[in-house]
Amino acid sequence: MEGDEYIRCAGLRLLLSLLLAALCADTMDMEQLDQLAEKIRPTLDDALPWVCALLGLGNNPASAGGFNPKMWDISDLDWSSWVDELTQNPGSEQVFRVLAYHLIYRLTWSFPATLRSWWTGLSQASRGTSIAVEGFMAKYVCPMIIETEIKRIRQQVNNNSEDGDDSERKPTAITKVLEEYDESTVRASSTQVTLTYTVDDSTLEILVKVPPTYPLSLPVFESLRRVAVNEKRWRCWLVAAQTQMARNCRLDSACAQVLGNIGAHFAGVEDCAICYSAVGVLDNTLPGKQCKTCKNKFHR
Repeated sequence: MEGDEYIRCAGLRLLLSLLLAALCADTMDMEQLDQLAEKIRPTLDDALPWVCALLGLGNNPASAGGFNPKMWDISDLDWSSWVDELTQNPGSEQVFRVLAYHLIYRLTWSFPATLRSWWTGLSQASRGTSIAVEGFMAKYVCPMIIETEIKRIRQQVNNNSEDGDDSERKPTAITKVLEEYDESTVRASSTQVTLTYTVDDSTLEILVKVPPTYPLSLPVFESLRRVAVNEKRWRCWLVAAQTQMARNCRLDSACAQVLGNIGAHFAGVEDCAICYSAVGVLDNTLPGKQCKTCKNKFHR
């Protein structure tokens, strides 16, 4: 096997292994997802420099060979057919680039924190490549991710979520909270989500701002109106949501966690004495394990 062909085969193996991992990730809970992300990190570190070179995101932009991302609907790509095409035509740079583009999208969707961590490290190793990757993501990938996140939230608010592809996580986090706490409302625009909870004649309100480079940059949970909740507890809830988004977490899950904490508080549920949150970060459960000494309840 000649040198170039060997490199192509090795690159394809890395690409396919990460695509399969992304498909598996979409059916996992948070703890399983964290474990998978840790396992694939070495493969991701090996594959992404090659992917960047294919897409011209580095010191040699001409290496992209005139590839135009606008030509491809990468969010709905049947990548298995492209692999078949590559098998029949192993020298096709175009097919490699389409698959590389799709891989960037899939990793950004399934492992946002992992990709963000890689990009942060890249800024220290190669500033030029880091800037090129950020520009590519902001223009071609992040808008699709943001649109999908907002769409998921709107579907749940309207209680008409589509089953979608089996590879997608079923978007039910917000639906469950809205069903459990009638006082909760969620409104989503193109770049922000407003969370409200009504208590008697007063309203608690939080604004979630989604930056244009999400998920390379994290959403901001901003307090608009706080009533009947002390500031320390309120800040703990916002920090918990922000911490959640720093992991491989969907936006709807973090929003649901905030509303769940507010609803549980007014329902009389005590916050966990360890994480200061009623809704568990890992599994969204309420504190159920009681200490025999202090009698406080904790998450398991």
